[in-house]
Parts: sequence; structure tokens; C-alpha cells
Amino acid sequence: MAAAVSVSAAARDEKPYAGQNCGSRPLTLYENYGTVVEQEEWVLGERRDPDAETTAETAPRGSECQRRVDDELPVLNPEEIESRLERTRKEFYNRRKIIIKNLPSDITNQEVHDLLSSYDLKYCFVDKYKGTAFVTLLNGEQAQHAIGEFHQHVLREREISVQLQPTDALLCIANLPRAFSQQQFEELVRPFGNLERCFLVHSAVTGHSKGYGFVEYMKKDSAARAKSELLGKQLGSRMLYVHWTEVGSLTFPMLHSRCLCVDRLPPSLVSAQDLLAALADTHAPIFCQLAQGQDGSFRRFAVLEFSTPEMAEEVQRVADGRALGGAHIRVSFCAPGPPGRSMLAALIAAQTMALNRGKGLLPEPTAMQILTGLSNPATLKMLLTPLAQGRKQGLLGAAPTMPLLGNPALSAALLQLLLQNQAQVQQAGLLGENPLGPHALQQGVTMLGDLPQGGMVPGLTLPAEAPGPIKPPSRPLGREQESPPPL
Repeated sequence: MAAAVSVSAAARDEKPYAGQNCGSRPLTLYENYGTVVEQEEWVLGERRDPDAETTAETAPRGSECQRRVDDELPVLNPEEIESRLERTRKEFYNRRKIIIKNLPSDITNQEVHDLLSSYDLKYCFVDKYKGTAFVTLLNGEQAQHAIGEFHQHVLREREISVQLQPTDALLCIANLPRAFSQQQFEELVRPFGNLERCFLVHSAVTGHSKGYGFVEYMKKDSAARAKSELLGKQLGSRMLYVHWTEVGSLTFPMLHSRCLCVDRLPPSLVSAQDLLAALADTHAPIFCQLAQGQDGSFRRFAVLEFSTPEMAEEVQRVADGRALGGAHIRVSFCAPGPPGRSMLAALIAAQTMALNRGKGLLPEPTAMQILTGLSNPATLKMLLTPLAQGRKQGLLGAAPTMPLLGNPALSAALLQLLLQNQAQVQQAGLLGENPLGPHALQQGVTMLGDLPQGGMVPGLTLPAEAPGPIKPPSRPLGREQESPPPL
């Protein structure tokens, strides 16, 4: 806490601070990012809510601030903290799949089993064409021992390579409730497929979950299904965010995030500097930006990035639930790995995708739009066939008096189209029977109400009068028959 106090004291005596990567306007998802300016001092915003205005001199410190957090977590004893951290470490290194390369072209499955006879093999597949074997061992410790023993080992005058298999089925699930247990996390992710490993990330100081965890599935399609189903899922007052994770770039120290997501921001907050003013008694971030959608709307959350995970954890512990502008902000950890700017763009995209789930790309067409689009006579005749049948009996009985169409707007449009053409019942078309022929549809008049004046549907280009019947030719077609010669 001494570091936080020194930062606050320095903020009181120094000049206005521009801040590294801290803009005065929200960041849009499609913004062309510029170069990063050198770190200066934060400039506190001029427009602020007078009721929520806080200065460094009057801002209460830590526990003195009136706070309201979602999850009241108990204090854990050191043994429980160590137990949780050890389980996270064990699960992180529990990668039991190895790949053996540069094998002889005539290698057999039995030879690979003999090579690894001192290990417990759960699965082994040999690709002779590529000289590669895919092996699943009992646990991650055996995999690490096998790599140390057989990497660059000579097998039949060939030096083989043994490494961990790359995976593309690793997900990070963030914005979980802080009180979520390991068992609850497993129950959340297990329905989508067989799990390879699954663990929450815990604080080394308090032992509590940081609100995110990792899950690796046996198959990528299971991971893709989990991402699709869990993204935007509501757990209490939280909406889950799910991210793909590059296993090659993830190390054990990188499990702890340097980025924080601050949501439940008041609508009166207009710039990042206003947020920084409210957090002036904490560590200064290296990135701070409000979220804004493509439509220009304020998404009411922001992303902060700090120099170290320890700074981020201290700010989260002090600022979570702090009163700001008549509301209590919520401070959560983001998924580890990406920098703050990339994480902000990912959260905006994930929120947009979750909010638009279940909506079509285009709005449902109206009846008039459907009528305007029905300009093909063949299409009209096909759609009106159930109505044109009348009382005709078929193999399955009488034809329905209403078209079997799933779109009620289309059904109403066709019915209205037929009623408009009642005056043309007796007319014959050029191609034979008029597809808008007689129909027993008088019972449907009350459903549609009165028709527009003139008896014509606006926007529908139909002839006012049907063409008359074709006149017979004045002389017969073909060669005339010659009369027989007189006898």
C-alpha cells in the first residue's frame, strides 16, 4: 500500500499527466491505432459529474472508501492457499501428449511401445508416411520425463525429436464469479466434450480465484462448441467472455493478467481521465481507455493495463466496488496474454457478438416487400397451387384452403393478392388458365380488412385488364388441301 500512497502523493504535486496510451475519447473497434506516446502525467478531465468528483486530497484510501462488492470472500488459511496454487501448477503442466518425429519409414506401433515401455501409454498412433508418432501418456510428469530421456535419441541410426504436441483446443473463460469453485468450473465446461485439463487461476496473496480459468479439450470441435455456447452466457450478474489461447506463448508466470476490466461505469463518465481521477490513489496504468461500439455508443466499461500482475491485483482489490457517479464500479481481471489495447478490442467484439446472438442478418420482410418481389409468374403459380386446387380431391384428401407456408407475412400477402384479382376470375391468360383463378376465399376477407382504394395493392405491377382470348387465324395454318380433279 506504500506504493499506492507514494503514487497518490506524486500525483498531487506534479503537472497534468497525459499518460501512455490514454486518450480523451473512447476507443472504437475499427479505430486505426497510432503510435504510442511516451509516458507523461495524466490530464484530469474538465467535464465530470460534480456529485462524483474526487480529488487526490479528498479521496479515501483502500478500506476507508465506501465499497460494495458482488462476492464477499472469506479469508483463507496459508495451507488452503498453498493447496490451491499447487493444484493450478499441477494442472498447468499436465500436458501428457507428446509427438515423436523423424522416425524410420518402416517404424511399427509395437516398436514405439517398446521404446516407451517404462511409461504408461494411453494412446499411440504412428504415421509411417511422415515418420511421426502421436502418444498420450498417463500424466504430464511422464511426458516431461519422456521428452528429457528420448529427445535427440538415436533410433536405428536416426536422431528422433520428442516434444509436447501443439494444441488448438485451449480456451480461456473470463469474467467468472470470484466465488466460483473448481468443481463448479468443471461442471460448466464438461458438457461440451472430454477434458484434457481444466483449472482456475488463483491469487498468490489471497488464494481466491481471479475470475478466469483455462480448459483444454481432447478435440478442437468440442472447444469450438464450448466457445459458441459459453460466450455471452449469463452467470448471475456476469456475462462470460471466452477466448482462444495460444498454448505456445502461455507460460506459468503469464497466467496472471496485467489487465483489468472496469464495468458498471456511470453514464456521466465521458473520458478516461475521469476514471483515472477516481483511481488516483492506486497504481498508474500504462493503458486506459473507455469502450465504444461502432455505432458510437458508450459500452460503460473500460480496460486498464498495468506494468506488472501484482499492480493489477492490488488495484483490483482496492477499487472493486468503489462508488463513482452514484454507482459502484466493478473491477475484474481480463484474460492474460494480450496487451490492453488488443484486449479492449476483443471485449468489444465479444460483447457485440453475444448481444447479436439469435438475430438474423436481415430483418423479416413485410407483406408488401414480399408482394413486390413476386414478379416471376412461374413462382406465383407454384406458390398458389394449394389455393388453386379448390375442392379437388387428391390421394391424401382435399387440398388445404390456405397455403402451407411457414412465413405468416407471405401467407397474408398471397391471400391479399388473390382477393385483389377476384374481378379477373373469368379471364383467360396467354398461357392457359390464369394462375390467379377462382378461389373460395371469401372467408379470408375479414382477416385482411378493407383493401386500398382502387382494389389494387400498392407497389404490385399487375395489368389492369387481362388480355382477351387469342383470335383464330383468318386462314388455316399449313398447306391447303387440293380439291380432286374433275372426272
